[in-house]
Amino acid sequence: MTGRKVDFLLVGFPKSGSTTIYYLLKSHPEIVVPGVKEINYFNSDYNREMEKHMGANHFQLASSEEEYLKFFHGPADKILCDVNPGYIFSQEAPQNIFKHNPAAKILISVREPISFLRSFHYQLLYNMVETEPNFLRALSLEESRRAGRNIPQDCHNPFDLYYSFLVEYKKHIKRFTDVFGYDSVKILLFDDITENEEMVYQAILRFLNVKIIDFIPSKRNQNRSHALRFAWLRSIVFRPPIKKWLYTNTPQNLMPLGAKISQMVFKREQEKPFVSNEEITRLKKRFEPNVNELNLFLNKTGLVDRDIALLWGY
Repeated sequence: MTGRKVDFLLVGFPKSGSTTIYYLLKSHPEIVVPGVKEINYFNSDYNREMEKHMGANHFQLASSEEEYLKFFHGPADKILCDVNPGYIFSQEAPQNIFKHNPAAKILISVREPISFLRSFHYQLLYNMVETEPNFLRALSLEESRRAGRNIPQDCHNPFDLYYSFLVEYKKHIKRFTDVFGYDSVKILLFDDITENEEMVYQAILRFLNVKIIDFIPSKRNQNRSHALRFAWLRSIVFRPPIKKWLYTNTPQNLMPLGAKISQMVFKREQEKPFVSNEEITRLKKRFEPNVNELNLFLNKTGLVDRDIALLWGY
């Protein structure tokens, strides 16, 4: 493993197709992805924030490059790929990745902001990071949460609840293009992932300059909307000391099995709560500047050649 570097990273955004892409890449014979998704190694600022809030209960799956690379198993001629959509929000991840491998290629998947935030809010409820079940009410709490109020007990990284910050798309993407340039960064649209996986898959393989192989649909692996069941049990199992013990004592090869069991026990498929057309229209007006800014930036830099504002109905 000595001297090996991760060649390719999907760095964001969350809830924008990363699970689908993870399984698509996993099926390719020239690509190695770790059995554990989201190792959270390069977002050092995220880890410091978690440590500040969790103290002795904080843990990292990998706290050194040597530990990080142990998650990648495969011959030396394989492309190593890390799928970690949380990197997109990190101030330090771009430079940390560049220091690790200046030639790394970066993939970023983007989703329409309201759809993204609704899905992200629902995921936070499942993770017990968010306790406000009403999506619109959760958005309205951002100002007080930035002031340190109304932060749930199990939220150890409050910026997760700064919903307007999450959709400052241009700022987050630009951190990576400023470091890696435009040629090493590829933008995907979540719309394309949901409508034409095969086209997206082949575009990624061309970006990586690997063999185009027969397409195997990943529909069965998509991360469908889900709610939490047995919250009382999950709150016990995932108490910080117990969670730390589980993660630090579970052999790496058993971690995917542990994640699958957890999902089987605690997940139940359920559609996200209804939001009226009137509220959608109001939110679109709120986020229209973000979309227009992103649209101009991506088209001007050649990262996208489509009118995203038109595609998303802005």
